[in-house]
Amino acid sequence: MPVFVDREERRRQVVAVASRLIAEAGLDAVTVRDVAEAAECSTAIVSHYFHNKRELLFLTYNSSIDRATERCEAALIAADGDLKAYVAELMPLDEERVIEWKIWVAFWARAVADPEIAEIQRSCILRTRGNILRIMRELDAKGAFASGVDLADEARRILTLLLGMAVQVLFDPADWPAVRQHALIDGELAKLYRSGRLPASIARTQAEPAVAK
Repeated sequence: MPVFVDREERRRQVVAVASRLIAEAGLDAVTVRDVAEAAECSTAIVSHYFHNKRELLFLTYNSSIDRATERCEAALIAADGDLKAYVAELMPLDEERVIEWKIWVAFWARAVADPEIAEIQRSCILRTRGNILRIMRELDAKGAFASGVDLADEARRILTLLLGMAVQVLFDPADWPAVRQHALIDGELAKLYRSGRLPASIARTQAEPAVAK
């Protein structure tokens, strides 16, 4: 009797392996053979699900973006519109998110000379900044923010701060434990809120002793 193989599940397994390999060695060092060996299958099987290495890499890139997006939206719903809940899911606080950031940074380098990758990255940035701005507008409408806050400018600032911090985490993780990451982001977000309207998650960080320099 032939063995039934779930095509989408197999593709997800291969993408998961490719994600780890890209994070460890970068885009150029990863081959279809490497992925097949790490996934404990043949190159013929990988080639059956992906036409070429580029398709595999693109799906890996897009899958990492989709996972992060789904996670952020779920956290936002669970936290009832808390901006920090959304941003925290993009912070490189655990192995899964560090791997995602390594994949993204690897593709950023390739995007300089690849218009297709550059367009994906641009769309990702615009979508993420748009989501941050949407949350901020909802909070502002509820009276949570101080008067005179330039929401669009602050959305750019928050995303830029997140991007810069994440890159530093990748190259100097010992200097950027979770407590320092939270302190940096919460310090920026705290400036937006009216007195007495600071979310509990940020208020706790602000009340804790400063991280040792």
